[in-house]
Amino acid sequence: MRTLERAVGRGTGAAAIALLLACGRSPAPEAPPPPAQAVGVTIADLSGVNELVAADVQFTSDILDQLFVQLLAEQDDFQEHPPTFRPELASSHEWSADRKTITFHLRPDAVWSDGAPITADDVRFTWEAQKSDAVAWSYSHLKESISDVEVVDPHTVRFHVTQDYAYLLVDLNDGKILPRHAWGAVPFADWRGSADRFRETLVTSGPFRLAEWRPGERIVLEKNDRFYDRARPRLDRVEFRVAPDAATHADLLAAGAIDFACGLSPADARRLEGKPGVRLVPFDFRQYDYVCWNSRRKPFDDPEIRRAMTLGIDRQALVDTLFAGFARVAVSAIPSNFWGFDRELAPWPYDPAEARRILAAKGFRDSNGDGIVERSGKPFSFELTTNSSNRMRGDALVLIQEQLRQIGVDARPVTMEIHTLTERNVAHEFDATLSGWAVDTTLDIKPYFHSSEADGGYNFGDYRNPEVDRRLDAARRAASPELARPDLVEIQRILHREQPYTFLWEPKRICAVRDELAYVRPNALSSYFNLAEWRLAPGPPATAPD
Repeated sequence: MRTLERAVGRGTGAAAIALLLACGRSPAPEAPPPPAQAVGVTIADLSGVNELVAADVQFTSDILDQLFVQLLAEQDDFQEHPPTFRPELASSHEWSADRKTITFHLRPDAVWSDGAPITADDVRFTWEAQKSDAVAWSYSHLKESISDVEVVDPHTVRFHVTQDYAYLLVDLNDGKILPRHAWGAVPFADWRGSADRFRETLVTSGPFRLAEWRPGERIVLEKNDRFYDRARPRLDRVEFRVAPDAATHADLLAAGAIDFACGLSPADARRLEGKPGVRLVPFDFRQYDYVCWNSRRKPFDDPEIRRAMTLGIDRQALVDTLFAGFARVAVSAIPSNFWGFDRELAPWPYDPAEARRILAAKGFRDSNGDGIVERSGKPFSFELTTNSSNRMRGDALVLIQEQLRQIGVDARPVTMEIHTLTERNVAHEFDATLSGWAVDTTLDIKPYFHSSEADGGYNFGDYRNPEVDRRLDAARRAASPELARPDLVEIQRILHREQPYTFLWEPKRICAVRDELAYVRPNALSSYFNLAEWRLAPGPPATAPD
């Protein structure tokens, strides 16, 4: 009997089946393999299933990327050249000779998870919702150049545009395609109050469907068997557990309670280094942090004073102390891992002696010997603010305070709730503020540095330079991203000289995964960019698709 059990245990061959038949028994039906599944963790919960009215949260965008397709899929190849696109819902597209129209040809085999075909009507419906004043999508301005979306036939849709510019294709493609047959019955005026209805009538088009969502507890994705690419996803089920305390994520992973975690702190990443069965996957992101100087308030209206502030901040020490190697010193408003970054720029050095010289030349002296320089009897003292929810930025304020003290400047750290901080920044009610931007792959930095964005926009420091304005506008009008690069380079050089920001650091984003989880390739577009390719694979960990 023991010999027979061994044969059955290995028995996929004819000999094992013959042995069973000889004993007068029929072979038992082969059991289906267990589902391939992985469990992760997230700080943020899902904020909704309709991106046009859900809160603008990165995790929600990442999940909706798995549930809905776009016309094209932007690729993460923007380090050496402008990003390219691969076909997704649209199998091909072409421009008219005059660049006034672009025609997309949709996959005929693409269907919603309920079996309904995905058609050009869905594409037009999505555009109508995106531009609707009643829906009030946060990114509706991206569609301003589209005058019409024409349904040519069920699988052909033509966009009519009023102007051509460097990243028009990016803007045309932005946004997931939404289901007219499921959501079209809801008037646009009711969309912002229809979160439950959208969830109840949810159909998806991506590699996964939403199998379960318990707010505050977990989100479960399951394989969409009707996805047009039958080879994906490789996992049958992916669960995200909601755990707002980020400090617990590394412990859960180390204990084997979860399979992956993204957004780890550098300290937690270091704790996981060398843990059996766990590997770190750090990657360059699209973010930089900065100190913005309010040029409406003296002495920060003077570019030389702003440069002195930069020279007085030891940014490499900040990176080494706060990030343990998982960041680099920032140089520019365009991160250094982008094709448009000016690689001839070098960070201003830490040079407190030169900073003190500049301050003295501008009339700042320590006349009373208290260690703080004054001008016209007024000490160089200011508030340096940041959001209280970011502990690393709060720690940075303390370190910057100590460093600036060495050049005779009194920076007083102040932390506050993020919404209050943003309101004050938009209203220019601050001296200096530490914050950060996640830069879009279009490299459109106009919102942060154009004078037209100073009143009510994100040009917090009220920075104004006519040449920067001119070149920002020219970069937007360029016929291609490559043709915009000379203007982008000159903008970076002007900002480098005038220092409206002290560019602090470019942090890496850090994921960690169990070794059994293979082909995990997070990138600057999304931590779960290739989630549909993840799989369980025994043996050495793999990080690239076969």
